[in-house]
Amino acid sequence: MWIVVLASVLDYHADITAKADEVRNALRAKLNTLGSDLSKGVAWSGRLQPKKRSKQAAVIVKAQGLGGNPKLMRRTDMGASNTAHSEIATFLDAIDVQERRKIRVLRWFSGMAFNLILIASCFVIWFWCSGNL
Repeated sequence: MWIVVLASVLDYHADITAKADEVRNALRAKLNTLGSDLSKGVAWSGRLQPKKRSKQAAVIVKAQGLGGNPKLMRRTDMGASNTAHSEIATFLDAIDVQERRKIRVLRWFSGMAFNLILIASCFVIWFWCSGNL
């Protein structure tokens, strides 16, 4: 009997580990995060994902942490971790990496253009006030 319980717990642990690795790889691919495990990857992503998704990733991390001990593994809710995994995967699948890069470049150029316009207008005002224009 104990062997059956231990085998099912090990299956759960392998399942949770596979899901955590899948989410970590998706975070790395879509949000360009770093980190050797899921908790570091979620911490690295910061504000790039909603808080709800971070909390769902914390459910997977907690289940993965309890996975090494068969008695503690019974405390994990596999339904919640499966739901969290599917919702995080759905959120990350909706992200277009090329669009994110394009928006980042456009924001950088627009910031630079705004700064140049601001500096040029300050020079024009300074010349006008000093009487050189």
